[in-house]
Amino acid sequence: MQGLQRDMSTGVPIVRGAEQFNYDQVAPDRAEELRKLAGVIRLGVRLLTRTAVEIGRSLSEAKAGLPGRVFLKWCRLEAGFEPRTAQLYMNLPDLFGRYGEDVYLVPLSAALDLAAPSVDEATCVDILTRARRGERLTVEFVKECIRRAKGKEGNLDQLVSEGATAMSNMLANEIGISTKMALQKFLGASPGAHDRHFMKSFRERIAKDLRQNSVRVRMPLTRRLPAAQIGASSSPGDAA
Repeated sequence: MQGLQRDMSTGVPIVRGAEQFNYDQVAPDRAEELRKLAGVIRLGVRLLTRTAVEIGRSLSEAKAGLPGRVFLKWCRLEAGFEPRTAQLYMNLPDLFGRYGEDVYLVPLSAALDLAAPSVDEATCVDILTRARRGERLTVEFVKECIRRAKGKEGNLDQLVSEGATAMSNMLANEIGISTKMALQKFLGASPGAHDRHFMKSFRERIAKDLRQNSVRVRMPLTRRLPAAQIGASSSPGDAA
């Protein structure tokens, strides 16, 4: 990437295309000191996230085979973690397993947010790609990206819900009361396995009917008519 440099002491990428601090406003010796301190801080951010991944892995290993209450008590008394915090850290090894050391490029708080199971893959890839390019990502920026992605998912869910309601109303208007009673009896009062089986069978039946209808549409008229109707529709000249 053009303009991309790395800190000489830490190897952390630096983006020159983004807004940069103007070191001309401080004395040269002080500017050099500040540059070194910035490198130390950026390296520290990487080390914090790396350490957090190891903490999460250790917590997961400790949890294995322990009853839930025993593990939670151990977390509080030995590791100093409340259950919610422990779970956040235990999500990190999975994020690292999927994306590798790119995870170290984002601040710890941002990594914890990205590691949540509710964050979709596209958002993770976008954030970590930015980090790999050398963009300095703030925690608030990462949070905003996650919020926007979840907002889009919410809009999609709403559209699906509205479509399902419209289709249900249309079908309910087409069937009689006896069919409705039979359907209600089969589906029951609450969702369950019967719902999945019903939708699977219903989807297959619709596909089958559409395929058969498509064949009839393509078939010549004389092949679609019963034999008696074919004879009746023939003209006297044809019979001769």
